[in-house]
Amino acid sequence: MDINGLHIRSEMPGDEGEIDNVNCLAFGQMDEAHLVRLIRLYYPEFDHRYSVTAWYKDRLVGHALFSPARIRLMGKTISALAVAPVAVIPELQGRGIGGHLLSYGHNQGKRDGFALTFLRGHPTYYRRFGYQPCFGSCGIHIDPEKLPEPTQCLRPYPVRPADIPWLMEQFAAEWCDVDFCWQRGTSLRDWSMLGVNAIIWWTEFGRRAAYTLGWPGRRGWQMVLADEPLLARSALAMIKPKLLRQHPAGWLARNVLSPEWSKAREMRIEESAMACELKLGVLKPYRKAVESGERLPGCCSWPLPFMTC
Repeated sequence: MDINGLHIRSEMPGDEGEIDNVNCLAFGQMDEAHLVRLIRLYYPEFDHRYSVTAWYKDRLVGHALFSPARIRLMGKTISALAVAPVAVIPELQGRGIGGHLLSYGHNQGKRDGFALTFLRGHPTYYRRFGYQPCFGSCGIHIDPEKLPEPTQCLRPYPVRPADIPWLMEQFAAEWCDVDFCWQRGTSLRDWSMLGVNAIIWWTEFGRRAAYTLGWPGRRGWQMVLADEPLLARSALAMIKPKLLRQHPAGWLARNVLSPEWSKAREMRIEESAMACELKLGVLKPYRKAVESGERLPGCCSWPLPFMTC
C-alpha cells in the first residue's frame, strides 16, 4: 500500500547523515552506509541525481543508490546503472516505498539514456520491478602449493598515476569479452584507495610485471592483470591465492593458468544477480547467446568501494 504524502527526490547537500541513518536502520549494521559513503567519496562517476531519497512527514525514510557504470555486453561497452543499496526504515517496509525509489531511478535512467540497471538482491522482491537473473559470479580455484616457482624476483609498489595507461590496457585485455564487467576509468581512484590491497609488481630490471588487487590483509584476491604469462605466474607465486575472482573467458585463464594447479568454477546465472532493461530488447541478444552456449554467463567486476564493505 502506498503512503500518502511520500516525496521522492534526488540527494541534496546535507542529506548525507540522514542517508547513513536510513541504511543503518534498514540493515541493522553500518556496512551499507559505509558503502554509500565510499561511493560518494571515491567512485569517480558518483552523481547525486541518482542517489534517490524518500521523505515522509519531513523524515527521510528510504534511500536507493544508482551508480553510473560502463559495462560490457556482447563485445560492446554500454551505459548502465548499478543499484546498491536499497533501504527503507523497518517500520515502513512493505508499504511500497522501495518500489517508488526504484521507479524514480529507472525513470531517471531512461531519461538520461542508460540501457539497463543491474544488482545483486532478493530474487522474489526485485522480479516485481522488472528484474530477471542475468549474470553470476566467477572464481578460479588455485592450489598454491603446486604453483610453479617464480622466474623473476618481483617487488611490490603502490599504484601511481603513471601506471594507469598500462592498467587500462591490461584490464581491457582481461575483461573485454566478459559480459556485465564493470569497466575501470582513468582516475587513480579506479585502481587504488584506502583499505584495498592494490599493488603494482615490478621486476628488478624496471618492468611492470603485474597488478594484483585484493582485500585488506591478503584475505582474498579479486584480480591479477599482466601482459606476459611468465611474469603473471611469478606474481601468482608471490601472492599465493587460493581463489581468484576472474572469469574463465579472460586473458589470465586462457594464457596463464594451468589445469595442473587451477580449476575454474562452473559459470552459471545466479538467481540474485539480476538486470532490468531500460531500453527494450537490449538484453535479448545476450540471453540468446548464453542459452545457446555461444557465450558464458557474464560476471561483474565490482569497483573498489564494494571491496571494503
